[in-house]
Amino acid sequence: MQAEKDTEGDARERTEDGELGEACENVCSESSYHELYSSDTGQFVTENDGPFDHHDVEDPNINVGIKFQNIDCFRDALRQHAIRKEFSMKYLRSELSRVTAKCADPDCPWRIHASVMHDKVTFQIKTHNPTHTCSSMNRRGTSMASAEWISNKIVDWLRHEGDIPISHIKKRLQRTYGLDNVPYHRYWRGKDKGNFKIWGSYEDLYALVPSMRAELLKRNKDSIIHYTVDDVDHSFERFFVCFKACSSGFINGCRPFIGLDGCHLKSKYLGSLLAATAMDGNSGLFPVAYAIVEGENSSSWQWFLEYLHEAIGNVNGLVFMSDRGKGFDDAVKIVFPQAEHRACMRHLYKNFKRKYPGEFLERLVWSAARAYTPQWHAEFMRQIEVVSKEALNYLLAEKDHCWSRAMFGETARCHYLTNNMSESFNAFVGDARFKPIIYCIDAIRQKLMKIMHNRRIKAQQWTAGVLVPDVQKQINELSKGNGGYDVQRSTDVRAEVDT
Repeated sequence: MQAEKDTEGDARERTEDGELGEACENVCSESSYHELYSSDTGQFVTENDGPFDHHDVEDPNINVGIKFQNIDCFRDALRQHAIRKEFSMKYLRSELSRVTAKCADPDCPWRIHASVMHDKVTFQIKTHNPTHTCSSMNRRGTSMASAEWISNKIVDWLRHEGDIPISHIKKRLQRTYGLDNVPYHRYWRGKDKGNFKIWGSYEDLYALVPSMRAELLKRNKDSIIHYTVDDVDHSFERFFVCFKACSSGFINGCRPFIGLDGCHLKSKYLGSLLAATAMDGNSGLFPVAYAIVEGENSSSWQWFLEYLHEAIGNVNGLVFMSDRGKGFDDAVKIVFPQAEHRACMRHLYKNFKRKYPGEFLERLVWSAARAYTPQWHAEFMRQIEVVSKEALNYLLAEKDHCWSRAMFGETARCHYLTNNMSESFNAFVGDARFKPIIYCIDAIRQKLMKIMHNRRIKAQQWTAGVLVPDVQKQINELSKGNGGYDVQRSTDVRAEVDT
């Protein structure tokens, strides 16, 4: 009975459009639709008077007799064909058992009809008139490029390349398929659908935050991991992570010097990533803690530093370096009142330069910052006063922040004038910033695990010695050309040097 109904439907199709010629009556096997589709290659398997073969999903074969896995595969192939051939079409009939479509131009004879086969799943093209009489200007396939089609084309790009700007997606699709006048919001929805196919619902992932915390604590004993939610609607607000390995490593293996910085997240609901970063004994980047918050402000930084204090305690001679922006100052004074707060010289000079430009002043300011002794620092400040009294007053107003090596405390005395290690952490995080919250947190965890493992393996290969390789290299560089000095040792660590 089903076969008779199909025959009647095809006969009606021939009657409605007699110029299509004699319809092709196909004798088809009763093969399952699973045999007509390759899940390994994502290509349709077709039969056309011969053995099974494949056709490219980028340029699908829509000749009479071609079979498709199901109605959705046929519709996808039809849309792809229309976009590739640069014409628009409209459906005259779109049912679960049959589909009829024609060119959007009412005077164009292009037409196609397909219906379901005996297995009630596989679709086969029964009639097709491939002739177009409409002009190319009137049959651009732009309207056929739906958000769903766009998502199917870019999902692999997003999976392998991370976040891609809408402008780049637009250019790549225009270059490949000749699309024109596709509105921005359709590209945006296509990208959103593509991300959904990779990550699932962003909203649903927030419900997994409590489970994420429990699992992290289960596998990382004694770590400090917390999250907060809104008191009214219980929506997600913040998530803090400081693994026990990171806090112990900082306390036992790093100088008490931490860089604070934040960067913007790029996922659907944005936010900011705050980080506390130190340097290990071999001058390697050592992340201590990180957190996802709603944005950089005094409240979020104070919240972050309170949990950081819980993780590392009161460290003797602790020093923080920051760019002085977005709430750092007040938060540091409240949570770590005894800590030394150094200003990033790069950010300080950037602001200074807006008011007091000039290469001469630039050399003097950086010389004052690099001076190791108060005497040399005072000399360069005197020279700045000669050039501009206002410039000197601007620098003196920074008395709450250490920005010159001559001002640095004794415990964490080091040569760092900029907060580059925090900038390095932002680069270290990389594409994790573009992922939904659960995957972002876990991606950073994986990066930490990998870097610690690699350093552990590297440290095991070091030759026995008092100094780590980086420090030994620096001493070797400083020792070059010092053969003219007369060194008289008094102990293993003290000596008298004569020129």
